Amino acid sequence: MSSYLFKIWELEKYKSLISKLEKSSHAVILHSKDKMLLEAISKLFVMKSECLDSHKPCFVCTNCSKILDGNSIDIEVFGSEKAILVEDSQKIVEDSFVLPLELKKKYFILKNFENSTVQAQNKLLKVIEEPRLFDKFILLVDNLDAVLSTIKSRCEIYTVPKFEDDELKTIFDFNIGDGSKVNFAVQYADGNLTTLNTIFNDDEFSEIYSLCRCILTNMQNSSMVLDFTFEISKHKDKIEMFFDVLSVIYRDIIAIKNNKQNLVQNKEIINELLVLANGISELALVNILKEIEISRQSLKYNANFSSVIDNLLLKILEIKHICK
Repeated sequence: MSSYLFKIWELEKYKSLISKLEKSSHAVILHSKDKMLLEAISKLFVMKSECLDSHKPCFVCTNCSKILDGNSIDIEVFGSEKAILVEDSQKIVEDSFVLPLELKKKYFILKNFENSTVQAQNKLLKVIEEPRLFDKFILLVDNLDAVLSTIKSRCEIYTVPKFEDDELKTIFDFNIGDGSKVNFAVQYADGNLTTLNTIFNDDEFSEIYSLCRCILTNMQNSSMVLDFTFEISKHKDKIEMFFDVLSVIYRDIIAIKNNKQNLVQNKEIINELLVLANGISELALVNILKEIEISRQSLKYNANFSSVIDNLLLKILEIKHICK
């Protein structure tokens, strides 16, 4: 964890955010769809506030080491394994009266706070509104709408900016041989480190990625449709991922046809994409992308899975033939 924390700290937009947090009130809400980023920012904020260097998270002093390892007795974390319940809120209230022993402040980090019960949130109102001078409450939130307005009114709210694609690639550790996989995973992640980490480490993602490339390269006639539908059906639970991967590859081919190779996401298979681009028109590519979206919507309305996929693959063959 420390490796990507250090890289996040090096990004100016997060340094700026953490500086604002240092001047914030006793209770803050950090808002983002990226759970790994939320946890990183909360940890970096506490490290910067408590670092014995006093100017930055040094990552090596006693305080920083304890915070990194999760061993500080003055940092209490709730909501990691299950939703925060009334009994958790009661413990927070009781512990908020206990003076910090190691750090300057006592920190309560409440993860996934949007999943807390209404009763648990209500139980925290008074302690958040009237805290001790040494208490700091950090609420990590995915969905602000799920947080009681009375809680939000008592906190300063900060929306954590998401990563740019090049920042994600810099932060994420991967082997050189996985470059192609990472490039698409970054595109799919849409600036979200948690999503990138999930799909990169998902063996099924690699299978779907390979299957999509195989469809584009090897599906030549209607006799092959049933076999491909069967292979796609193995990933029925992740059909959205299949549609996304297929769409991005087709968009890459459009970029190539418009001499915009700098926009190609799958640069590691650029030669393969160049060959595909020579055998299909831009009109065909645009129409295929439309058919993918039609199929996506059809499945959302509980259409028959095999029929939808059969129809999509047949449409791809038909469009390629008509729009040569």
